[in-house]
Order: sequence, then C-alpha cells, then structure tokens
Amino acid sequence: MLDGIPVPPAPDLTGDGTDTDTGTPADPYRWLEETDSPRTLVWLHHQRRLLEQRPGRAEETAWEELVTDIERGAAGRLLTPPAEAGGTLFTHQLHRSGGESLSARRPDGSRHVLLDPQSDPFPGRVAAWRPDPRGRVVAVQLHHDGRENGGAHLLSADGTRPPEYLPDASPHPALAFHGDLLLYSGGTRTEHTLRTRRLLDGTTGSVALPVTGPVRLSLHHGPGGHLLLRTRNPDGSSPLWWCTRWDGRRSPDWQPLPFDDLPVTAFALGPDSCYVAAGGLYVLDLGAVARGTATRPVPLGDGPEDANTPGADATTSVRALRVLGPEAAPRLAVLRQTGTVRHLEFRPARGTAADGTGLHEQDGRRSAAAPDRTAGGFTWHARLRLGSAYHGPDGELADALWFLADDPRYGTWGHRIPTGPPLSSPPPASPSPSATRTSALRALTAVSRDGTPVSVTVCDPAQAVGGRPVPTLITVYGGFGIPLEPSWDPIFAAWLASGGRVAWVHARGGGEFGRAWAAAGRGAGKNRTVDDLCAAAEAVLDAGEAAPGQLAALAASNGGLVVAAATIRSPHLFSAVVCAAPLTDMARYHLGGLGALWLEEYGDPADPEALRALLSYSPYHRVTTGDAYPATLLVTGGNDERVPPWHAWKLCAALQDAVSGSAPVLLDHEEDTGHRGREATAARALSARVLALLSLRTGLTPRSRA
Repeated sequence: MLDGIPVPPAPDLTGDGTDTDTGTPADPYRWLEETDSPRTLVWLHHQRRLLEQRPGRAEETAWEELVTDIERGAAGRLLTPPAEAGGTLFTHQLHRSGGESLSARRPDGSRHVLLDPQSDPFPGRVAAWRPDPRGRVVAVQLHHDGRENGGAHLLSADGTRPPEYLPDASPHPALAFHGDLLLYSGGTRTEHTLRTRRLLDGTTGSVALPVTGPVRLSLHHGPGGHLLLRTRNPDGSSPLWWCTRWDGRRSPDWQPLPFDDLPVTAFALGPDSCYVAAGGLYVLDLGAVARGTATRPVPLGDGPEDANTPGADATTSVRALRVLGPEAAPRLAVLRQTGTVRHLEFRPARGTAADGTGLHEQDGRRSAAAPDRTAGGFTWHARLRLGSAYHGPDGELADALWFLADDPRYGTWGHRIPTGPPLSSPPPASPSPSATRTSALRALTAVSRDGTPVSVTVCDPAQAVGGRPVPTLITVYGGFGIPLEPSWDPIFAAWLASGGRVAWVHARGGGEFGRAWAAAGRGAGKNRTVDDLCAAAEAVLDAGEAAPGQLAALAASNGGLVVAAATIRSPHLFSAVVCAAPLTDMARYHLGGLGALWLEEYGDPADPEALRALLSYSPYHRVTTGDAYPATLLVTGGNDERVPPWHAWKLCAALQDAVSGSAPVLLDHEEDTGHRGREATAARALSARVLALLSLRTGLTPRSRA
C-alpha cells in the first residue's frame, strides 16, 4: 500500500540471484521487456490505475494553470536561432497553442507561415530545418508522435509552390544546399547514403561516398563552393574528414583532410579555407587540399588560447565557429566555453591565401597573422547558440548572424549582430530579458568522493529570499561529452516563479570542462558521475540552499540514469525524483534502442570487468528490499527509439516490490510519445504532474495566478 493506493501483486521472482559461473545478474522482471505480452499489458494497466489515484491531484490544477500562464507569456519564443538567407528572415518559434511554427518574412515585409501547428499536414515537432542561401526554399524534418522516423519536406519560402516530400531522408538528416541542389543523408539513423534533389525540377540522384560500408554522415557547404563531409562508422572509430569543390555533375573528387587525429570541437568553411577548433584555432588552405599538397592545419593566431597543440586538453574549448562576410575580407565568430560560461568574440579570418599570403613565421613555425583583438565580444553565463551566417539576396556571404541566449527565469533572447561597429555588450531587448538578469546564476562547489571538485550552478528565485533554504530542484546530465547548461524550461520557470531554487550539476562525463572531464565519466568512470551528483546534493544541503526534506531531482535520458543510480545509492538525499526515459538495466542496455552505439560511453556488458563496473551502479540491480526510497515518478514513451521504455518499467516494478515507506512509486507511460517528450497539451499536463509530485514532497506552493 503506497499512500493508500493499492499496489498490484508482485510477479514471481524468477531468476533470483546471480549466476556465480557467468556473473549474470538477477533479472526478475525481464518479462517486462516483452512490451506487447498479455502479462506486460496487465501490469501497465495496473500502473495507469496507480497514476490515476496519485496524491496531489488538487495541486496539479494550480501548477497546470501556472505552466499555462508561463507558456502563454512565452508565445513567440524563439526555439532555435533565426536564419537570414536571400534577404528573407526565417524564424522557428513557440506557437501560442504550444506547438512549433516556422515562418518567413520577405524583404518587402510580407510574412508567410511555412509550418502551422494547428493545421495539417504539418503537426509535430521540428527536428531539423535549413533554408537555401538564396532564401527560396527550406528543408524541414518533422517528428510525429515522438517517432524519429526520417523523411523531410521541401517548402517554398513564399508559398507559391506546393510542398515536396523526401521520403528517403534519414532521421536527423545532414542537409546542405549546393547551387541548385539540395544534398541530404538518406537511409536509417546509422547507415547513410548521400542523396540529391534538384530544386528546379525535382530530379533526384545519389552521390558517391569516399568510403564503403555502414557509415553516418555530416555535411557542410562553404561560400566558395566547397563541400565538407565527415564520415563515422557505427563501431565508434574516429571520424574521417573529406572535402571537394564539386560542380554538381560529375562524381565528386573527395580529398581527405588531415583532421583524423584532432579532437575537433568546431569547424567552419570560408571561401577558400577551413577553420578548425582543436585545442587551439587552426586554418587549412582548401586550395592545397585540392592539389593534394595539404599537410597540417596551421595555427590561426598568436593568442595564448591559439598556442595549444592539436590534441591538448583544455578546460576552455571552442564550441562553435562561423565565417562571416564579405568574402573578400571574412571574419570569424568564435564561441568559447569555460564551464557553463560562454564568450562570443569576433576576429578577422587571416591566412586564407593559397600561396601563403597572410601567413608569417613565428618561432620557426608557419602561422596565421595575429588577430585583431579589437573585434569585441561579450560573455553569457547560460546556454548560448549561434545561428548560421547571413546570406544576401544573391546568396553571397554577409557580415551578420543571429545568436540565441537562454535565461532560466525569463526565456530565450534572440539578437542579430549587424554589419557595422562591433558589439561590446548585449543591448537591452524588450520584452526579452536584459543581460543583467543572468546575475541570478551563481556557482557552488561540491567535493566528490575521490576529492574532485564539482561545479554546481544555482539559480535563485525571482523573489528575494536572502540566504535562507528553499525547496530546490537539482538536475544533471553527465554523459557523451555534452555540456549541461543553465537554460529556460517551463518546469524550471514555474519552480523559480513559485520561490524555489534550481541547481545544475556539472558532473564528470559531460562536456563542461574539456575532454578529460568527459572521459572521466565514461565507461567505468560513470560511477564517478553518480558520486558527483550525490556530492552535489550533499553540498546543496550543507550550504543551506535547501533544508532536509526540501531537495528534489529531475533529469532525462543519461541524466535520468544518473539520478536513478544516485537515488538507489543514497535514498536519503532526495524527497522526490523524476526520471524521464532513463536507462536502468545496465547489464542489457545494449540490446535495445540505440544501446549498441553506446559501448564506448558505458562499456561492453560482454566484458566481465566492464559488466562488474556497470552492475556497481545499475539502478535496477541495486534496489534493496526494505529501503525507504523517495517518491519516484518514471516517465516513458512507447515510440522512444533511443531508450526502450522497459528500462523504466523494470526499475518501477523492482522499487514497488522493495519499498518500505509510504512514498509512491509511479509510472507515467504514453504510447504516442518519444525520447524528446510530449507536446502541447500533453506536455503541460505532464509538467503539472511532475511539479505536483516534487512540490508535495518538498513543501513548495505554486505561485498564485494573480
């Protein structure tokens, strides 16, 4: 009995115990992996009944009203940076219905809605979009009902031509416009071909690749007519880089680029050069590549951050590069990251001539001319994304681009950096937040079990609370070298508006502090990631940010795994946890979804040593009968093609059978959703359920609508 809710009888515990000969762990709920079996369907029906009888239903109404108000206030919020092409401004925004819209504003001021979430045939979520440089068409991929099933639409920017459909586009396709051709990756998520579609007559074709076998592609087009291709094998080996200057007719002459052993974090194509961030900033002459004489990229400047040798690790890394025009005198937009701090700077792009013009000898080595450090820039303490460079009416490169900054309290803020004097600081933008509002973010340092300092970013509520403890919501990711950045989210915004705090834990495994930090949380090191979260939770409590009983955790995907593992390891830390789409059975994670691609991140369960490391934190296998676990909500989608929902189901069943206290263990499963979550009305309802569970256990009261 959980808070007065009857729990369905526990199934027979077959396979209880560990096989001492093979090391195979106990797996009493493996039958839940048969997602369509009668036994599983009966169990899911019981879970729906439990969810319907959940505590806190009255509080959900107030939370849903608050989330609805917040989302209505955010209507028109930019979801990705705008793009300017051919004089047309393309914007991807949050619609007042809660869906996504894509629109084009022509040079004459007329506006055309390309995607309207309230009309067919374009409901769904935008997975990728790109306009051609002349602003004539936009290639868009949509995901419906959470499925990441490929296909793409080609939409006329002025609405004068009917949409075209590309059924063979891969999920999350590589897209590039090359003259009158659209190039895109076709096939599955892991096995790509390179396809073409001619914009004038719809003729389709294919392009020969420089490699054979299963391969994944990334594709980029430069203002000088160059194509850059990156090929990756599913086995996790290092990517290969290729470039060609192609006329669109004959088979391309792909030339290898000397980047194979470089830890590339960003790159961009200029008129005749490729700029690469790999420890420092480097430039490669594409003319030399075409002649087959290219050796290594040369350093772009003589600043201290440019002197890093290729492959050297650094806590500061370049996350994005953009080449801005005019083509005769290009400059670079460089987005650097140190922890969660972003710094955007602008500098001339030198050293581009094929004959070495602009290059000089320095300390016996050939390098690019020193950059002009007067180009300006600014710093942002949360997520900051760069859009594509501006292209003029004839598709020529111009000196402008958009960026999109997040403020956890107030939303996203878009700004165009125009031609003219450099930007020294973000100007005020109404009704978007001003630059000073990110002062709500501050740093806290925890010390993990092995003595490693772990940074935590804390956002205080809008109300003045001084230093007193308030209900605090903590989140984490810690995987795949992806940085966890403070960002705007309706749940976080509602929590902050109601007087709570939010804390982002920058655990090992993430990309906040360089390659070594990411590697430290990979494989057997994932245990350290769990340690980091536990240490951060204790630091938040010890610092008085939250009182005992006021700390909750929320995370998704790899972060959901980390929260689940920390909850099982130290159940006293949290009063409530929510895990969306988590891995939980680390002995079998590789057998479903995209798990077979993640052996490098987690380790191969077929290796006995790796299996021991996986089982040391695997949430499903660490559940102990009789422990008092916190209130738990596990969220899954039937169309999740990355993490099978049975991971959360197995942990849910194990916890319900083992828990000794009265805290509920609930499953919120929706068949027609996927890994990226729910949309519109369903998303608001889920947000309200999440907030009600977390607030009921931590004592936070939703802010009055008045």
